[in-house]
Amino acid sequence: MTGKVYIVGAGPGAADLLTLRAASLLRAADVVLHDDLVPEEILALCPPSAQIVNVGKRCGRHGSSQEQINALMVWYAQEVQPQTIVRLKSGDPAVFGRLGEELDALRRAGVQFEIVPGVTAASAAAATAQITLTDRRAASALMIVTAHNIRGERLQAEGFDPRRTSFAVYMPGPDYERTARELIESGVSPATPCVLVSHAGRGSEQHCFMALGDLPFVCSVTAPAILIVGEVTRRLSQETAVFDRPLRTESTLMNEDHSPQIGCTLS
Repeated sequence: MTGKVYIVGAGPGAADLLTLRAASLLRAADVVLHDDLVPEEILALCPPSAQIVNVGKRCGRHGSSQEQINALMVWYAQEVQPQTIVRLKSGDPAVFGRLGEELDALRRAGVQFEIVPGVTAASAAAATAQITLTDRRAASALMIVTAHNIRGERLQAEGFDPRRTSFAVYMPGPDYERTARELIESGVSPATPCVLVSHAGRGSEQHCFMALGDLPFVCSVTAPAILIVGEVTRRLSQETAVFDRPLRTESTLMNEDHSPQIGCTLS
């Protein structure tokens, strides 16, 4: 017999946002192959006997290649005595998590698997920013896109009415100027309100409310971050003083072109 691979969503990082099934599988795991973004709080649920392997990849940092991760899942399932293997992925495995490539590898090898969904970054960011992703009065559509893809293609948000659509942009940085430009070129107005959320659901979480045209001036935002663009973000940005553009004083941090940088507030 071979082992079974459970591809589990770890959610945004807080252990109490795991599904009950995800927590149960972690407590029973023999092997856990986890993303770099999965915090110790969640890994602490694993039994002391579990073999825990960090296979994470981060922008600008070396890690396991996707082919190596695929090979590890198959090896643990086929070459070691039957056991429970958890492939632990941050957020939801099916949303920009390279799930398709891993499923292809498991199917080719004849390895049994099961997918356990998790809270994805867009839902977590909206919840912590106290906004909604859709609203029958302002946003009848939600478009989930990424600013980074394997083919190097530009971000495209065409196909929906930008005035009645919320855009959830995964991996929007570090080139926020490009992200803003490509959204604007797709028809989104520079005046459209948006919120940039960093480390959603964690103690280091940051919120930054602004207009899309101000996105290039954002500074001091650490990954992982997600950008939510649309009228759903307008009400909170007007009601609370978290639109944190620095005053134009001699001590204000400036870009090389003397435009102000926008900082984000810690939650």
